Amino acid sequence: MENENNSDYHQLEELNHSNYEIADGEPDIKGWDIKDNRGIKLAEVEDLLFNPASRKVRYLIAGLVGRVFGVEKRRVLIPIGLAELHPKDDDVYLPGISIAQLAIAPEYVKGEVSLQTEILARNVFKEENSVPEVYNSQTFYEHDHYNERNFYGRRFTRRDGAEDGS
Repeated sequence: MENENNSDYHQLEELNHSNYEIADGEPDIKGWDIKDNRGIKLAEVEDLLFNPASRKVRYLIAGLVGRVFGVEKRRVLIPIGLAELHPKDDDVYLPGISIAQLAIAPEYVKGEVSLQTEILARNVFKEENSVPEVYNSQTFYEHDHYNERNFYGRRFTRRDGAEDGS
């Protein structure tokens, strides 16, 4: 990808502590609830982790709620393409993520995101029985886990941010 490859992991920044803002027409999801498919709150969006060179969000920083199904309260990284905005409500859903995956997701510690952290964050959420992928720095973020179109899902129908009427 132009201006970005995984060797830039040390360049990831929290949106709150940067000079960047959410693009016009896109929702500021910080503080929104993160829920499973049944609507059970699992976490809250604390911030977004992005690469300033590409201006692309790569992860949600999720604050897991205390002791949900035995998962301890902590901050974890969730690749942006695995989350989906609710079509109308101010909630984020994790349609393909299990409680077991959240339980073993890498803890997020500001300033300590390493290549190994990113690889673990991606692999923890891989589909069951999928073949482990060979790491490639040039195509790391081309994986569907980082596809922001998955994130916006049905919420918007046009690039201008118009809300989907369905």
